[in-house]
Amino acid sequence: MKLLYTVLFALGITFSAGAQTPLTEAVDFTVTDLDGNEHTLSEYLDADKYVCIDFFAYWCGPCAAHAPYFTEIYNSYGCNGGDVIFMSMEYEGSWDQTHDFEVANAGDNPAPAISGAEGGGLAVHGDYSIAAYPTFILIDPEWNIVEQDIWPMNVEILDEVLQSYGLEQMTCTSSIGDVATVSLAAWPNPASDALQVEVKPGTRIALLDLLGREVLTTQALHNRTVLDLTTVADGSYLIRAQTSEATETHKVIVRH
Repeated sequence: MKLLYTVLFALGITFSAGAQTPLTEAVDFTVTDLDGNEHTLSEYLDADKYVCIDFFAYWCGPCAAHAPYFTEIYNSYGCNGGDVIFMSMEYEGSWDQTHDFEVANAGDNPAPAISGAEGGGLAVHGDYSIAAYPTFILIDPEWNIVEQDIWPMNVEILDEVLQSYGLEQMTCTSSIGDVATVSLAAWPNPASDALQVEVKPGTRIALLDLLGREVLTTQALHNRTVLDLTTVADGSYLIRAQTSEATETHKVIVRH
């Protein structure tokens, strides 16, 4: 089955037509996002919040295409500071695979994302019987799944759905606190035969494809490291720098 999904990914075929949860009443859960923050559904509903969930898989092409729409709506409706809470629930990927998907596809300041394998997303997918991706649902404060499958989905459609329940756009009030960073810089981008990577010595550097598979790895011995790309195929990749304190990932293009 996963081979079939991979083929569909490569062809860019949207296979979420008819995707939905068969449930009409929400099931409680507690999950942990990529930043280590816990999210408990019952706490949000008890606070009279709506909850909008993007069920996705890190290897899913249509999920990647729709991720920026979800980010835009998340920011338009107050970045979880208003009456609706947004979260992206990954199916089976690790923390790194989910993180890399978000960096490559979701854009600036995305909604909280939960890894399937390490954040609890897999269990939620099972509880909600999600069978195709992406699936977008909306839960009201009375535990009703009022939208079992918002599809087709784009910014205008999701905005109209939310407004139909009396939800209103508001300024994003959340702020990013002091977060440890790696201070990764990589150039040129696009790159051809070599990629210059600037990080502090001792940092682990990895070049990954968009399915999270490592293509090249090395340990930085100096402030600047040169990655040899002569054997790397043309395409989109992620350059990831990792220390014991932080991880930073950028998208890069290889074009010979």
